[in-house]
Amino acid sequence: MLSINEKIEFFKNILLRTNNSYADNIKEEIYEYFFEKMGDEDNIENFTFLSKFNNQIEIAEKVDFIVSKIIMNEHHAGIDDLIHEYTI
Repeated sequence: MLSINEKIEFFKNILLRTNNSYADNIKEEIYEYFFEKMGDEDNIENFTFLSKFNNQIEIAEKVDFIVSKIIMNEHHAGIDDLIHEYTI
């Protein structure tokens, strides 16, 4: 089982990984939300949603899910609102 710090580091790395697609822009927005807008990246409270995941695969699947939902719904709501909704 991964520690919360390992989960945060993996989450960060997956958001920074690029595929030369529109999803890269969304992942960049998610990165900015968690690692820039939320303030101190060392504040584990910003990442409590990661505690429910047991491994890297589950975290990667959640990131893909959030990216998909944002792409499908970004014209209906702000990206920050969608990120917040899907990470609670």
